[in-house]
Amino acid sequence: MKLLPVLSEIINRETLISALKTMDFSEKEAEKELKYHINRLKNLPDIVKGYRILRVDDEKDINLEEIGSHFGENKDDLLRNHSYLTGFGEKYFIITVKIPKNEINVSETIENNILYPHEREITVKNNGKNVKIVRIEEIDTENDYFF
Repeated sequence: MKLLPVLSEIINRETLISALKTMDFSEKEAEKELKYHINRLKNLPDIVKGYRILRVDDEKDINLEEIGSHFGENKDDLLRNHSYLTGFGEKYFIITVKIPKNEINVSETIENNILYPHEREITVKNNGKNVKIVRIEEIDTENDYFF
């Protein structure tokens, strides 16, 4: 088993190559794709802006201490494809956060980007305990691009 140091985290190369093969990548394509994902994460800025949609009955129902682990990198894409939301309730909120690069769960981010390439999300450690919440906005659900 070959372990690769990425940022300050060790990832299991074989696990990620296996995930790529389940997505019908050849060995050569899998190696190239894994290299792409590793380089993409290495080249992220020290602070990454992320977005998350939550569905709750009221803004006060949002757990600000553990905001969650999965964040989209593109707000407009996330709003257009709202299926990436968490929770149950009557209202939708978009949370904007700043993610320190060292809080990114590298292995899970790469694996999730392999298995769900259309989401292009960042997975953070500790359920988001160490991200900085910048803004919480209620989403106007009457807006056509959301639904």
